[in-house]
Amino acid sequence: MSEETSSLSIPCYWDKEIIDQIVQKNANSSKDTRVKEVYGVLAEGGPLGHGRSRNSVVAVTPDDAIDYRKYLGALGFKFTYLLNAPFKFANCQNNRKELDEYLEWILRKMQPDGLMISSYELMRYLRDLGTDIPIYISTIAGVKTIEDIKKYLDIHPSRVVAHHDLGKEWPQLSELLNFCKKLGIEGEMLVTESCLYGCPSRTAHYEYLANRNSDASFHTVCNARKLIHPREFLMAGGTVRPEDISLIENIGVKHIKISGRSKPPTWLPEVVSAYLERRYQGNLLRLLGIDPSIKAENWIYLNNQTLDGFLINFPFNGDYDEKAAYCDGWIIKLYQSGDFKLLDGSSYMIKNDSLTIDKTGEKARDIIQREMNQFNDMGEAC
Repeated sequence: MSEETSSLSIPCYWDKEIIDQIVQKNANSSKDTRVKEVYGVLAEGGPLGHGRSRNSVVAVTPDDAIDYRKYLGALGFKFTYLLNAPFKFANCQNNRKELDEYLEWILRKMQPDGLMISSYELMRYLRDLGTDIPIYISTIAGVKTIEDIKKYLDIHPSRVVAHHDLGKEWPQLSELLNFCKKLGIEGEMLVTESCLYGCPSRTAHYEYLANRNSDASFHTVCNARKLIHPREFLMAGGTVRPEDISLIENIGVKHIKISGRSKPPTWLPEVVSAYLERRYQGNLLRLLGIDPSIKAENWIYLNNQTLDGFLINFPFNGDYDEKAAYCDGWIIKLYQSGDFKLLDGSSYMIKNDSLTIDKTGEKARDIIQREMNQFNDMGEAC
C-alpha cells in the first residue's frame, strides 16, 4: 500500500455554489482522500496566457478572483495560480512592464499558495525577483525523465506534474518520482485527461495556446483519431479510472489532478465524487475533460465497470505497437459485449486485429470530415 493517501486538485470555475458542493463531498466521503487544492487563472491570462484558450474557460474580473480566492482560503482550500503557457522572454520584450505588473498583482493581491509554471525562464525570473513561493512544474513542460527534471533543480520546485504519457509508462514514472522524493519534490498526475498517447501535435498545441487563440483544430484531429481507432480512448496516459488511483499512489504519486477547466462547472461534483469514493458506475467519458463542444458523453459510451484489470495488466514495458495491440484487444472485447459503442449510428469492424470505424453516424462523420478538410487545407498551403 502507499505510504500516504493522495489529495485531489480540482479546476477552478470561480463558482461558490460549486465549491460548497465540493466541501460537502469532502465531508461525506467514506475514503481518506480529500480535495485540498483548487487551480485556476484569469481567462485572459495577462501577457502570458495559460494552458487553455481564453474563450473556453470562465471569465471573472480581477476583484472577483481575489474575493473567490479568499473564500477558498476560509474553507481551508489551497489555491494554485496557473502561469503554464510556454513562455520565452524573447517574445516578451515589448510588454515587460505589463508582465511585471501582472506578476505583482498575482503575488501581492491574489496571493496564491503556489504557481504552476511550464517555462524555466519564467521560473528563474520569479526566483531572481526574490520570491520563495512554491513553484510547481506544469505537465506542459513535458517532464518524463530524471534528466528532464534536473534542468529545473536550481529553482527548487516543490512539485512536478509529470508528462501525461507516463500514466502508461510506469517504469519511467517510478524512476522519476523516486528521484524527486529524495529531493523533496512531490509528484502529481493527471487522471481525467484524454490527450492522445504520444501525441505528435502536443508541443505545437501548447505553443498555439500561448497566443491564446482558439485551439478547435487540434481537438478535431485528436477526436477524429479516437473515433477512427477507439483504442486511443484506452491508451491515453492521462486517463486513470477512480478504481485504479491506488495503483499510481503505490508508485509515489502524491497529488491527483482532475483536469477540465473548459467543462461546465456542474460537471465537477460528479467527477469529484467518483475520485473521492474511488468507484464509478457509468460512462467513463463523463469523467474525462474531453473537448466539451462535442458533448462526447451523450453519444460515446464506454462502460467504466468493465475495465477492471485493464490497467494492472497493461504492458508498461512494451513498445508503442505492443501497447496499441493490448488496447485493441480490450476495445474489441468491449465493442462485442456492447460496453463500448457510439450512439449516433456509427459502427466498427475488426481489421488486422484492430477495431476501426466502418460506418459513420452523423456526429462521428462531422468530426472526421472536419479533420480531413483540415489535412487537405494544410496540403494545399504547402
